[in-house]
Amino acid sequence: MKTLFAYYLHYSIILAHHIKPLRKVLQAGNALLIKLVVRQYERGGLKTWQSFWIPAFAKFGRSRAPYLAKKMAIDVNDPKSLGSYHDYEDPILGVEGHWETTESGHPVRVETACVVCDALKAATESKQCRADFCRHVVAAMEQNTGEALNPDYRVEIHDLMTEDAEVCRFVHKIERK
Repeated sequence: MKTLFAYYLHYSIILAHHIKPLRKVLQAGNALLIKLVVRQYERGGLKTWQSFWIPAFAKFGRSRAPYLAKKMAIDVNDPKSLGSYHDYEDPILGVEGHWETTESGHPVRVETACVVCDALKAATESKQCRADFCRHVVAAMEQNTGEALNPDYRVEIHDLMTEDAEVCRFVHKIERK
């Protein structure tokens, strides 16, 4: 079931990339999905996501990685290039943002508006639920996307709008082991 869900997400995003009116349909579906995920969380906390949602989004990340690498000509040794999945999916999912660089030279995706964050805020008063969604579900998706292309890839989440920050900050790194 996780694999089926991962492929459903992957191909939905590809379709919405090519057929722009489908973006609103995908975003509406995501808002419904958020309501389901929140209800589960409110019944049992983070542990309710550990058996399906976190692994399913990790699978989605691994499933989409080869397609994105080819589609975007990703340089697997460049952390900004690896993180460029933001540039592909953000407009489709209703996320706005730009790139910055940390003082130490790491690329940072700064997201300034996010319909998923808005849907989470509309679906629950629980700040912990909203934060856990991004810190665990979104992190699993993003980490597994980059790691499928380069096992030394790491994404760090520094700020989240779901935790009342003004923006979300995703720092992309390659850390040789």
